Amino acid sequence: MKRIFILSIILITFISSNAQVDDYKNLMLKTISIMDSTYEINNLQKASNQFQRIGDVMQNEWLPYYYSAYCDIQISYLKKDDKQKDSYLDKAEKLIDLADSLSPSNDEIYVLKGFLLQAKIKIDPMARGIILHKKCLKMFEQARDINPDNPRSYLWHGVQLFNTPSFWNGGKDKALPLLEMAMKKFKPSKQPNSIYPDWGREYAKKIINECKK
Repeated sequence: MKRIFILSIILITFISSNAQVDDYKNLMLKTISIMDSTYEINNLQKASNQFQRIGDVMQNEWLPYYYSAYCDIQISYLKKDDKQKDSYLDKAEKLIDLADSLSPSNDEIYVLKGFLLQAKIKIDPMARGIILHKKCLKMFEQARDINPDNPRSYLWHGVQLFNTPSFWNGGKDKALPLLEMAMKKFKPSKQPNSIYPDWGREYAKKIINECKK
């Protein structure tokens, strides 16, 4: 653990002292690779911590805080204790606020806000769904208003409807068109750069298959 921490400090210091965009991108790519390597808590925690350290040095960049929050939301899904889930989501919310302050009106950040609300709802669907469901859908709608080609806005809107009872205007029939639109948007999707968000494609395929059962 000590060795990993020292290595992280060396890498961050290297970025800080050289202030090179390529160095920042390379370290981000390495950390994204850690995040994507295995879906388990220790791995995601390591990536989250590293992203946050990068963000604390590259203070004008929104992506490190975005990815750190994304990791924390994913960790919340893997935790069993509801208090721990909420603790990670509270931390993620603060990181999203930081990203939002650096890049207002950003469609990816609005998607992540909705993704966060989905995680909160999942902890207590009956109590929290009443309060947060519409707000969650609004985040995905706002993301699409900013960028109609963002596949994640369709994907997670569809996922939210998939997990919503029909008496709340949800269900597979409502979800499927949005999920299929997400897949269409994923196919020609071209990211602005190599570290820009590009997640959700495989999950879209999985949830579409669930809808068609």
